[in-house]
Amino acid sequence: MDADDTPTAQGLLRRACEKHADRPVATFEGETWTYGEAWERGGRLASALADRGIERGDHVGVMMSNQLDYLTANFACVRGGFVNVPMNDMLTPEEFSYMLSDSGARAAVAGGNFTDTLADLEPDLPDLDLSVAVENPAEGQASLETLLSEAGGTHDAEVGPDDMLRLSYTGGTTGRPKGARHTHGILAMDMMAHVMALEIRDAEEILITTPLPHAAGYMHLGALTQGAHLTVTDGFDPEEFLGIVDSDPITWTFLVPTQIYRLLDHEALESTDLSDLETVVYGAAPITAERLAEALEAFGDVFVQVYGQTEMPDIGMVLPKGDHVMGEPQVESCGKPAAMVDVGIVDPEADELVFREPGEAGELVMRSPYVMDGYHGKPEKTAETLVDGWLRTGDVARRDEAGYVYLLDRASDMIISGGMNVYTTEVEDALDEHPRVKQVAVIGVPHEDWGEAVHAVVVPEGDLTAEELTEFADGKLSAYKKPKSVEFVEEIPTTPYGKMDKKALREPYWKDADREIS
Repeated sequence: MDADDTPTAQGLLRRACEKHADRPVATFEGETWTYGEAWERGGRLASALADRGIERGDHVGVMMSNQLDYLTANFACVRGGFVNVPMNDMLTPEEFSYMLSDSGARAAVAGGNFTDTLADLEPDLPDLDLSVAVENPAEGQASLETLLSEAGGTHDAEVGPDDMLRLSYTGGTTGRPKGARHTHGILAMDMMAHVMALEIRDAEEILITTPLPHAAGYMHLGALTQGAHLTVTDGFDPEEFLGIVDSDPITWTFLVPTQIYRLLDHEALESTDLSDLETVVYGAAPITAERLAEALEAFGDVFVQVYGQTEMPDIGMVLPKGDHVMGEPQVESCGKPAAMVDVGIVDPEADELVFREPGEAGELVMRSPYVMDGYHGKPEKTAETLVDGWLRTGDVARRDEAGYVYLLDRASDMIISGGMNVYTTEVEDALDEHPRVKQVAVIGVPHEDWGEAVHAVVVPEGDLTAEELTEFADGKLSAYKKPKSVEFVEEIPTTPYGKMDKKALREPYWKDADREIS
């Protein structure tokens, strides 16, 4: 163990890389690194950054798509005592600028797609002292390979469980993203929670197609402690995914529901050999019952659902494989609390925690050893969100007598129509049962009499009218929950993290209203 017997992310990863030094850690576009090679590169970059004045505790922005050198930047932060600020490659230049500025990053490591973006942003980033380009350096940027070759050796800072390691920004669907602070101790516990809850075994063969700066970044850290081999792709393509699963011994993967839908709809699925694939973890957004049934039929009993937040990475509630039984009530839940998690349902209007009984709806709160340390630079928001050791999630939920948690809505997405609460996920689930509804998002729009009215945004599959859809809802929803208007679109916008962007859907309706719902 580390000096005070409290685990740290640095200690867990160091031991994993030493123990599995000769094992393959990751493969990308035909190139494979071993654990020893990746750990060495990270240590050399840590040394190079330290030689150029980047100090223990300084923030380092990581701007890159999935690639092997994500491990180099990640391990450099782990070994050098720097704070990793991971940024999704789907962010806009303005969002990159905000996160680099808000975090006060003193260094940034950019992949080839983002060297020019970083160069354009630098004049407005006074804290940024060093820019490192993985490839194609712009003027004034240091080449990663040059830094590694010139490093005199590796560098390891002494860190403890309270030292910061990661500053992860939230999705920002209800305003500016907030930086959630994760220490070495928090992430060590989180890594162990991933291994337990997500059934990550020794030498697991893992396929990663989602962005490493997001949920996959936490999942892969846990997997490394098990000596897993990561096959990494730059983005998700259903044909590529099925080809890899068919040809390689992939045993474990993570998908968001939209990706599962794309696989189910792909013509190559029927001819793909799925026999090696034993665990498919999904989360980040709700999955429809109809499509989950299809997925179970196609893939078998391999699905694990996970619910978490950036503030408590990934592992909050877990619905294991054995609970995925269509027709049973728990399949509509997000599962039960993970091994190190306590949950409660509280009055969302009360400043103090007022807990409610099973069956009653309220705000979901969670408590675990891997809840964030707080928001970077936002003490008031931290005080609102962390109350007496509990994380206020902003999600509306209920918990049944058996302990299963059912998500009803985001507090910010709930519609109050004529004084009645309408949970948008309930409406979406009902409408999604229509055979010609491919995807649906429900939002509240201004209404002169009711304050808000229920509005459905639908991606149709074939011919479908608003009248047909509202008639379909007659026997499924109370009158006040039924859509008062329907809008047909070719696609529903998503955030950089793959969730339906209801803020973008609401914006045209509320921009001129007296009261804006964000």
